[in-house]
Amino acid sequence: MYSKISAAFGLVAAGILFRTVFHIGDNIETITSGTLVAAAYLGPFWALAVPLTSMAVSDLILGNSLIFIFTWTAYMIIGATAFLFFRKKKKDRLIIPSILAAGGASIFFYLWTNFGVWFLDFYGMYPKTLPGLAEAYILGLPFLKMNLLGNLIFVPLFFFIAQIVRAEAKEENKNKIFSG
Repeated sequence: MYSKISAAFGLVAAGILFRTVFHIGDNIETITSGTLVAAAYLGPFWALAVPLTSMAVSDLILGNSLIFIFTWTAYMIIGATAFLFFRKKKKDRLIIPSILAAGGASIFFYLWTNFGVWFLDFYGMYPKTLPGLAEAYILGLPFLKMNLLGNLIFVPLFFFIAQIVRAEAKEENKNKIFSG
């Protein structure tokens, strides 16, 4: 249990730091990476706890609006779906599936949160019509591009690091067994 808590803490810290201190660009973040790694290696509780904790703490620092309803639920849906996606896959062969999950997460996040932007539009930017929704999606394309780019870099990187940590932990545990 301690190792799962440590891993979750590291994923949360990375999510917070890359949303605040090391902010690279709009919609380039590591919360998706942390969500997918938690779903694949830590289990369903952590697949929800990691992104929600990351978002809650970083939102306290950055501030937010009612769009948090859509961003937070997006990460909850991504975490739950990713847990189901990864649960029967071999844990030492997740780099390629992680790339597929990164792309799917980016597209879902874009569709869900841009719907939220349109739905919650208090400034009258988008008419509450199908063309208004289409406009919200079209104007959100640059954010999708950056999110997809970031996820296609960070998600496989996080999975690569997770696999190295898992291999080292297995080796360490094996050595403990034989040293006694």
